[in-house]
Amino acid sequence: MNRCFLGLIFALSHPAFALYDFAAINIIPNSEQMSFCLEYDTPKIDRTETGYIADNLYIATVTKPAGELLFVEPTTDAFKMTPWPSSGNAPIFSKWRANSEPICLGPFAKPALQNSSIYAGLGNSLQDIMQRNSLIKFFDGFPKLPPSEKTWTIMVYLVGSDLEAKPNRKAGYHWASKDILEMLAGTTLPNTTSNLVISTGGSTRNGWNTVKRAIIQNGQHHVLEDLGPQNMSNPQTLSDFVAWATSQFPAQHHALILWNQGGRTQGYDKETAPSGDSEMMSLNQLHQAYQTIRQHIAKPLDIVVYDTSLMASMEIAQITATVANAMASSVELEPVQGIDYTHLLNNMRISPPENGLAFGRLVKTAYLENRPDTVEPSQITYSVFDLTHLPKLTESFSVFAEAFNKVFKKNEFINYQSLSRALMRTPSYPLIAKGKLESLDTVTGQQAIRIDFYHFLQTIEIEFDELSDSANTLLKILDQMIIDDTTHDKILEQMIVDYSTHDKIQRPHPNAGRISLDINMNNTAQLSALPEAYRLFNEGLVYHENRRQEDGFIAQGNFVCSDGLTCGCPNWLELAAEDILGIEAYFGQADNSTVYLIDPVFYQYSALTETVELGIDGPQACQYQICVSEHQCEDITVTQQGNQLLADIYLNGSPSILSFCNQDNNGLACRVAPQKEGHWGREERLYFQDNIVPNTLHIQGNETEQRPGKALIISDPNQVKIKKNCDKEKGAIWARYYGLNQRKQIELLCDSGDCICRAD
Repeated sequence: MNRCFLGLIFALSHPAFALYDFAAINIIPNSEQMSFCLEYDTPKIDRTETGYIADNLYIATVTKPAGELLFVEPTTDAFKMTPWPSSGNAPIFSKWRANSEPICLGPFAKPALQNSSIYAGLGNSLQDIMQRNSLIKFFDGFPKLPPSEKTWTIMVYLVGSDLEAKPNRKAGYHWASKDILEMLAGTTLPNTTSNLVISTGGSTRNGWNTVKRAIIQNGQHHVLEDLGPQNMSNPQTLSDFVAWATSQFPAQHHALILWNQGGRTQGYDKETAPSGDSEMMSLNQLHQAYQTIRQHIAKPLDIVVYDTSLMASMEIAQITATVANAMASSVELEPVQGIDYTHLLNNMRISPPENGLAFGRLVKTAYLENRPDTVEPSQITYSVFDLTHLPKLTESFSVFAEAFNKVFKKNEFINYQSLSRALMRTPSYPLIAKGKLESLDTVTGQQAIRIDFYHFLQTIEIEFDELSDSANTLLKILDQMIIDDTTHDKILEQMIVDYSTHDKIQRPHPNAGRISLDINMNNTAQLSALPEAYRLFNEGLVYHENRRQEDGFIAQGNFVCSDGLTCGCPNWLELAAEDILGIEAYFGQADNSTVYLIDPVFYQYSALTETVELGIDGPQACQYQICVSEHQCEDITVTQQGNQLLADIYLNGSPSILSFCNQDNNGLACRVAPQKEGHWGREERLYFQDNIVPNTLHIQGNETEQRPGKALIISDPNQVKIKKNCDKEKGAIWARYYGLNQRKQIELLCDSGDCICRAD
């Protein structure tokens, strides 16, 4: 029996079932000793979608070369080591409890552990563990460090934050641990060409509240150092890690991957560990870290990869060029799944990339292949940048920014009007930000201008003759090879060398989504890390905003009844196209003036040569509710975006956007994007015991008012859904329209049964 079980142990050392989803395993090296602390730390109901709820945590050791199998069992004042019992009922290390505490083993002298392997498994019995493949080897002696230089060293800076564990709650899907498991699976076969080293910390989960450094090789996670409590948002913690990794694991090529939350000019890395300060590493601090790294390495890193949200921006490219020749990132919110590291590492082993750009292409594929089905396709984009061409882009952007600044210093309203139209036609990121009810009050939704740079240049090129040449040059640098017709010599090289999106049809332009421009008109601290051109561009935007506020024009409409229709009330509104920048359609109930459904882009400015009639669908005027169970529902206002509905909610006290996916017409909640202190988090799932407060929008004369509803507590995340009730006798439709200055007017088009028009 003993030998049979050993065979299973070695066969199941890389299980499909991820034990780290349930149990925290904290490996603590200390000089010549090693300790292990284990905790069954996840509410079992969190995992109902796995179809498996376990009661027991088992720990076993195997000594080499004898192969003796011993189970570890805590006693009152020590630990008992028990050989495999003849009955087959192994001793249990820990039973699941609602308020568990870590159980620690050691410290042990390292020589005593050199010939030992330690396994952990979850199950209701030992037989259950074997059947369910829920076993993992988490310690296998001490690694042999690489004797010589390899082709690649990949450095991953994993800041767990609330993606690994929810602060003050034993809840979370442990996304950082999931990615470590992907790394283990991607290194099971020997790899003679690459080193994979990681730094972990920045979270409240056991094992993540100190900073550790580890190497992953041959499918094992070897913790080499525990630096104790450190702030991973401190630029020195990052630069020290890279200095250590490049000196201890020499290679011809180096890739740095930053894992956590991203915020473009707001920065990177929002940790939640007690040792941190809960602040992001600002753009200036990230630049400082890169400058320090560059001083201590012989040549630039081959690539920096951002496994974070929103980092494919001009500003991030500028500071990343300080330390690397290439960059890979997305302009959008990343799903929590992020990059598929198993896919990346397997391909690295099969065919090592020749440079950072080739590495970036592998990352791009590993990201796109990992897209969850519940994510709107238009939100999945990824770009690879050749930063060696950034100086030419910076030079051309300086010409553009100077001309842009001069245009808006002129006291001519036509310039302000043209830029308003250009901004309206330019996507801003994240796309789901339009689901925030407060975003209805401005074109961009926030004071920060977060726009698709590629598409912005295209619209500016059309609107401004003075900017056409410089905008066109920037577009060519970003997207094209410029070939001299006579000599066929390359004059300029493209900067964006690879780009993909899952949805090229629904975007305003197929090339939108490559790179963003993020300038905040109120907080300009980040400008000190950037070239002068960014200050000039920002100054031009300030001029534009001042003109907008000076414009007192209010668009007016007239009610008419279109030919061929009998209208119960004057539900056709005539507007002058040249006065209107956009129209939003509001669908709801007249009795309480509640808006339940919003179409935020019912009409957006375009040059018209003839009258256009835009009909609104009366049957859309329904009541929407969010339900956490069959009988627990609250009214909610939702915004239409593509094939999904977005809802503005408070999630555990933080403003968030909840997405409902129309899978099988059941309107289930599929993901949520929280926003804390103005910083967007990754899109993830709802959790057991999450607190949701839905918001509704109400019409008060010519104003709107946002009202919070009653709190709903989630008992089963898989049952949260949207419910629609349609009563044509209660339906109401409003049009909210605005001109170039965004001063909005609201008109009631129909109510009380008049929203369903009929032909004569």
